[in-house]
Amino acid sequence: MTATRGRGRPTVFEPHTQTAYLDLLRHGLRLGDAADHLGISRATPNRARKTDPAFAAAMGEALEVGAKVRREGVPHGEYRYNVLKCRCPVCTRAATVARAGRRADAATEATAADEPPAETAGDVHPIRLDGAVVGESSTSFLLARAS
Repeated sequence: MTATRGRGRPTVFEPHTQTAYLDLLRHGLRLGDAADHLGISRATPNRARKTDPAFAAAMGEALEVGAKVRREGVPHGEYRYNVLKCRCPVCTRAATVARAGRRADAATEATAADEPPAETAGDVHPIRLDGAVVGESSTSFLLARAS
């Protein structure tokens, strides 16, 4: 299949290139990455998909297989349990432990918020309210209070 791109430059998407593209998709590469790997425009396979029903069907099948390959490449753990709905013992255990850890952290933060923070004498800078006179160092506070 030959198409034109830009100002008449020919873009060739020959059967062997199509086969290589579909193989890359089946191995889990994404559409743009597969096109970049072959050195073709990212629009070329989509154009072929619109004009060639056989290629469109083959590309749909390759995308399904590639998605399954990518999904199987994800290591077992909490992400796989939550997102990919894997319910194997490894993923279930990882999700349970992570959830319990987050709950414990939240409980610790809640109890820490109830306690007043420990302050040292060097950290506290009290504002003088008694005997503040205009012209002293507290004038900015008096102006802010008046507004």
